[in-house]
Amino acid sequence: MVIDGGFSKAYHSTTGIAGYTLVYHSRGFELVQHEPFTSADEAVKKGTDIISTNRLVELSSHRVRVRDTDRGKELTGQIQELRELLYAYRHGLIKERK
Repeated sequence: MVIDGGFSKAYHSTTGIAGYTLVYHSRGFELVQHEPFTSADEAVKKGTDIISTNRLVELSSHRVRVRDTDRGKELTGQIQELRELLYAYRHGLIKERK
């Protein structure tokens, strides 16, 4: 998920920062504030790095896992089908093809 957080260099002098990123992860939302980055050459010469400040916006009480997604539900169904096939094979209900 991305928001327009003023990444354009034209806004740097107005805001004093290099923009924001809204990050969504399994625990919730974070707003990340980025400091201006001048150039890779300057970073190497001065030993500087991109500095970002993270701020938690929303923390979910329930961590979202793969099984909670639509794809996770599909995978759970496939796992169940494979378990049923394994049971049928082990109990002689289906035979191995030669």
